[in-house]
Amino acid sequence: MRKFKDLPMTTGKSKTYAGIGHRDLGGFCEPNTKEPVERVMCWLAGELEKLGYTLNSGGALGADSAFEAGVRSPAHKNVFTPADATEETRAIAQELHPAHERLQGHALDLYARNTNQIFGRNLDVTVDFVVCYTKDGCETAATRTRDSGGTGQAIEMADRKGAPVFNMKNPDWFTRLKSFLNLPFDLPKSRLPVLNLPKPPAKANAKPDKAKINAPNAQQIKNLLKAARR
Repeated sequence: MRKFKDLPMTTGKSKTYAGIGHRDLGGFCEPNTKEPVERVMCWLAGELEKLGYTLNSGGALGADSAFEAGVRSPAHKNVFTPADATEETRAIAQELHPAHERLQGHALDLYARNTNQIFGRNLDVTVDFVVCYTKDGCETAATRTRDSGGTGQAIEMADRKGAPVFNMKNPDWFTRLKSFLNLPFDLPKSRLPVLNLPKPPAKANAKPDKAKINAPNAQQIKNLLKAARR
């Protein structure tokens, strides 16, 4: 069974890339166009498809879904899910996770999916580059933080295998990507189409509203009034 050190360095010639990022994009707008970042992700995926690139992504809400929505042909995108996890990809995920001893069950399968996003189904082709969004702007193993989330693991894998990362949080991401790929297009200057993607479920309030919990109901109020008249 292979370990992370056995996986290939990028050649820069696979014509594949990873389009990934947070599930909850938090209303973030891409810093150059001021457009919602998911619209720019969708637009970019479509433009890269025209140039012959194949997307690797993870089928999750948020960034993954936005990149995937921009690719017209199913033949030009590889969508990996936790169901694709194997003993090998799980072991590699645990190798790189800072709390590997606690990484178990479904969470482990989610991280195992990151391995496929960077190295493909058979772990034999490393992507040429990664385009992503994380709220901390992480682009290397050295800048990975808790705020990088699960995407941080894929970023670290890519960085350690020589694949550059372009994080849309950082204003210079497109300038660097355009130079790296010699892209024949610029960021759009007009408004991008609205992208209707499923949203993550709203988080429950950590602290219940005490005022609502302690407020008496109608029957309790009547009983209190009766007691006051006695």
